Amino acid sequence: MLQAVLVGLTVIILEFVETWFSYPMTTRPFIVGTAIGIVLGDITTGVIVGAALELVFMGVMAIGGTVPPDAVAGTAVGTAFAIILGQGTETAFALAVPVSILCQMMFVPLVALRSLWSPMIDRMVESGNYKALERMVPFVSLTFYIPKGIICGAAVALGSTVMQGVIDSLPTVLLDGMGVAAGMLAAVGFALLLKMMLTKKLAVYYILGFVLATYCGLPLMAIATLGIILVIILYFEGSFSKNNKKEVVASGEEELFND
Repeated sequence: MLQAVLVGLTVIILEFVETWFSYPMTTRPFIVGTAIGIVLGDITTGVIVGAALELVFMGVMAIGGTVPPDAVAGTAVGTAFAIILGQGTETAFALAVPVSILCQMMFVPLVALRSLWSPMIDRMVESGNYKALERMVPFVSLTFYIPKGIICGAAVALGSTVMQGVIDSLPTVLLDGMGVAAGMLAAVGFALLLKMMLTKKLAVYYILGFVLATYCGLPLMAIATLGIILVIILYFEGSFSKNNKKEVVASGEEELFND
């Protein structure tokens, strides 16, 4: 029960910080998995599972009126079960996707739940009680986050024993298939991300990274470092070229006036 309470509180705090502190990315799966690992006493598993689920949910985002799967709830519950049951990332993947879809379906009811405060807020506006109105704003936000935290905590509290039995009863072939599916989901996440951001100008850098990783065998940290160096070079080259053009124009004007 204590673990369930910690998971629920962690979800609520991360969601609240994301909204009220200018979106510092505290709801990304890597951060959520690490936070769950901290509160449950297994940071290593939390980081590993969070990083793996980050690849899955990287390209999942709300566009227009679409409601994507809830990466926060899925990562929190998946990481919690991976730590509590002592299982690997396959277990986290098997639980994260269903829980994220469940909270996706709960999005509209939870948003509608906030409308219950509308009559009280209307009365505050009519009476001019703006101090109370300011205090109500974060409280209304918590109305959305607290049920999500309760759902995640309840899933952990009610499902640990049941999920242990379910996982023990699963055949090895199915668990191996989950591992293969995990790799495929990561590829799908990258594909969704590239579909939105890949352009003709950026394609050459993607191909460069692919060549460095596949044919040169460089690790990700080395490729990331080279990318940073490339960005710095492009930035300063662009700045210097602009400055050089200004200097050429200025020198031409001086020579004209000197004549």
